[in-house]
This record gives sequence, C-alpha cells and structure tokens, in this order.
Amino acid sequence: MSIVGQRLLLRAEKRDTDAEDLFRWLQLEEWQYYDEPHQPFQPISREDFDRRQQRPKPPQSSSARWQIDTLEGRHIGWVVYYGLDALARTAYVGIDLPEPETWGRGYGTEALRLLVDHLFRDMGLEAVRLATWTGNRRMMRCAEKCGFKEAARLPHYADCSVRGEPLERVEFALRRSEWLR
Repeated sequence: MSIVGQRLLLRAEKRDTDAEDLFRWLQLEEWQYYDEPHQPFQPISREDFDRRQQRPKPPQSSSARWQIDTLEGRHIGWVVYYGLDALARTAYVGIDLPEPETWGRGYGTEALRLLVDHLFRDMGLEAVRLATWTGNRRMMRCAEKCGFKEAARLPHYADCSVRGEPLERVEFALRRSEWLR
C-alpha cells in the first residue's frame, strides 16, 4: 500500500536499500536525541545490526510503519502508528526524519498529515494521539500545524534532564470530527 502526497510518498512495502539507509541513520546521534532523549547514544555495529535484521519479527496488528520517500524517490525516514486500540478506535503516531537536511522543509508535516488522514478516512479511527517531550520543538510545531492540540503535560519517565532541559512528556490529541471538518 502507498499513500501519495504533494511531495512525498508513504510506502508500506520495503525496498532492499531501506536497511542500508537505516544502518546509516543509526550512526547519527542528533535525531535519536529527539526521538528518545533519555537513552544515551550508542552507534550500532554492523554485526549487531545484521543480527537484528535477521530476527523474525512477529506480526503486529496494533502498529504499522510506512517509509517516507520524496516523489523523486529519495528515502528520508518513516511514520508509524502504534498502540492501536480497536475498541476505542484510537492510536498514537510518530515520525522520524533522521537526516538534518530534511528538517524544517515541511516533510514531517506532510507525512504526518498523510498518515493521520489515512487513519481517520480509511481506518475509521475516532482519535489520534502523539507523544513527545518539551525539548522536541520541531515535533510540537509539526503536531500543531496538523491540528493536534496539547492534551497533557506530564513529568517524563526519566529521572534526569538532557542537555539541561527537563524531560516533560507532552501528549497531543486530534479528534476525527476536527480533522474531517
């Protein structure tokens, strides 16, 4: 399955080159700081990466990942929904654009909008949530541009600060009725 936007394509199908891109991205510290700031950065060795790639992955009905490509075919990251609650018809979403040269260009906003639209229109969800932390200002702006509203601010689960910033967890929510206006 693919979802096509104005500048991006979200694809569920994997390409042979995706693993090489992921390995390269796992060597970059900055994006991982924004993704999981409480985890110390540790680049992965080629051997460990290959071993992880070989492990069978159990099918998960509560999550799905789409790779993000530009319409020109450049693989730039991924979006995911997770924690799907079929009864409540809700899920969380996330996005990763590991390369700094892709930041601030609207790619994240477009990719997130494409995924959210799919979740509401095609999957019939009633609400979509997003969780980040106060230091991830780009993600917070992206969420707000997509129509998400801050729903909660909680002390982060890590007992430390990173780069001098407190780790407060921020949760955003967007309802189907707000999206489909």
